[in-house]
This record gives sequence, structure tokens and C-alpha cells, in this order.
Amino acid sequence: MKEIGIGLVGANWMGNYHSIGLTNVRQAYSDVLPVFESVADVNEAAAITACNRFGYKRHSADWHDVVNDPAVDLVIIATPNFTHAEIAIAAAKAGKHILCEKPMANTLADGKAMVDAVAQAGVKSLVDFIYTKCPANIYAKELMQSGKLGDFVTFRGEFDCSYCADPSTPAAWRQLAEFAGTGALGDLTAHIVSLSDMIVGKKIDSVLASWDIVFPTRPDGRDTSKTVDIDTDDQIYVIVKYEDGRLGTMSSSRVSVARPDSLSYELQGTKGAVKFDLTHINDLQYYSVDSGKAERGYKTIKGNVEHGDYKHFCATDELGISYGDVMAIQAHDILTAIVDGHDIGIDIAYGHYVDSVMAAMALSAKEGRWVKVSEMA
Repeated sequence: MKEIGIGLVGANWMGNYHSIGLTNVRQAYSDVLPVFESVADVNEAAAITACNRFGYKRHSADWHDVVNDPAVDLVIIATPNFTHAEIAIAAAKAGKHILCEKPMANTLADGKAMVDAVAQAGVKSLVDFIYTKCPANIYAKELMQSGKLGDFVTFRGEFDCSYCADPSTPAAWRQLAEFAGTGALGDLTAHIVSLSDMIVGKKIDSVLASWDIVFPTRPDGRDTSKTVDIDTDDQIYVIVKYEDGRLGTMSSSRVSVARPDSLSYELQGTKGAVKFDLTHINDLQYYSVDSGKAERGYKTIKGNVEHGDYKHFCATDELGISYGDVMAIQAHDILTAIVDGHDIGIDIAYGHYVDSVMAAMALSAKEGRWVKVSEMA
């Protein structure tokens, strides 16, 4: 079994989920073994906690220590958006493979520099579009590619969260453009774009967007006795036009009181349709015109061992896998790519493309017009 040394930069929130996913790789697969070598966080206490929780061997408050650690093969970047480019470029120059959080970069120039650094170093990379690795969504893609859904008609996707629904919640880096770039757009809509790409199988040609800051001021997380002006979007709505002229919609909100973490989509074709809801992560809703009229309606396809990597986590149908298991499926993809060299569809070059789509959405929201993605080149 091939061992891959893991270095984690950013030990909170998503850093923990990546570590959980890697732990699950150890339990579910037998072809590659992630070894927790080094972790860094500007809050060194968080790095120490990661050592105790997951078994990282070394900790630091300086990310350079992870990138320059000779035992590290794969650097996981789970830090605020504005830091991604510097860390990723340094990791590539050090010959490290990279798993980076999305959105990949705050500017397209930074993203292009990341793409170039990875290409020049010849290292493997992956951007965390985790929902493209969910077995239910992979099966939706298979239904579309098989022709069972017919020709593409429309795609509607939404991702609502409640982490900013309380206006008294202090502003952190995600609410400030200096650090995050955009708000709900970069944090949430990016996932919808990646799912549309995968399942629809057609690129987005142009967009018309509008966004809104519902709570324009918040307590400043750096000093809660003060307030800070919020300059990133709380919610965004987008009409998208695909390369074949078909239309779709995407929306995201971080201020939805009723939806703590709710991603969903519906794809309609000429012969059928599929629906997915993250709160039922194992289920896919499927409609087919081939059913008799008396039997038509969405039916639930339960997670089962025929759905991709599901079988590595459940030996029988319907037991269900978790978000942490899907993180393991994603981690296994890059770990095995490091070993056998296979292509990873959601790599840093693809992450730069998604950033370009979102840049078009942001420009449209600012200027109130249709914007072609090609304008961002």
C-alpha cells in the first residue's frame, strides 16, 4: 500500500473535514494510505488540537513549515480565500501536490498564476468541489449521458445557508471583500456551477445576475464593540445561458433562517428529469416519461452499491453514506492520482474556469447587464 504524506494548512472548519475524509480513506480503501505528517494554523492552538485529534506528527503557526516539510507529499489548503494563491504557488514550486479550497483565488490574475505554477511543476491538484463526488450526483450524470433524460432543457440550482442569518453575528473574513472576494457567490454558488458542469455537460456562455447585502453592517469580529460595513453579497440570483442557448437559474444565500445548509437542483430534459437535495444526500429523485401515465411522477432512487464508491462504505443498499464519506471519496481521488497519474477533472485549471464564471456573475451584478464568460479571459 502506497503511503502519501499529508500536510494541512488551516486546521479549523474545512481543515477538520479534510482530515475526517482522510481518516475515512484509511478505513474504506486498501490501495493508498494517507499519513498525517504536518499541520499549520496561524492559531497554533488549533494546529495542536488537530495533532491530538487526527495524529499529525508536527505542528506550526507558519504554513511555510508544512510546504517545506520533506515528508509532505500533498498540501491541503483550507485557509481564507486571499491566502490560497501564495500557498499554492509555493507548494507547487516545492514539488508538492495540492488540494485547495474554493473559491480558488480572489482575482483571476492570482488564479492564472496558480494554474501556471502547477503546470510548470507537473504536480497533481484538486479543488474542493465536493458535491461532484457524491454518488447520487454521479448517477445523475450517468442518467444524462445515457440519453435517458433526453435533450437538455433547463437546470435550476440553489444553495442556501444560515450562518449569517443572525445580524448580530460578528463579521469574519468571509464577510469582507478584502479577504473573501465575494460572499454567497464564491462560497456557495461555486458548488452549483460545478454541479451544472458535471451533470448538464454544457458550459455556461453568459450570465445575468443581481445580488443583495441584507445586513449592511455587523459587529466587527476583531473588536465586537465596533461595527464594520459589509461589502460582500448575502444573496445572489443568476440567470445563466448555456452554450446551446438553453436557460437555467442559480441562487445562493447565507442569510436563510430556515435552511442551515441546503443545496438542491433540478435538471429537466425532454424525456425525464432528476432532482437532488443535500439534506437527503443518498437519494436521487428520477422522473421518466417512459413510465405509464398512471404511474408518472418522481421516484426515489436510494443510495446503493451500484452507485460508484458507495460500496466502499456500505456493503448493502440504503444504509447511507455521510458527508465525511464523500470527503473521503474526493481525497481518495487525488491520493490515487498521485500514485497512478490519472487525470482529476476538478483540478486547479478547472477551479480557475469556475472562478471565471463567477467573475462574470459578479460583473453582471455590478453593471446590471448580460456578461459573457469569455469577457473574463
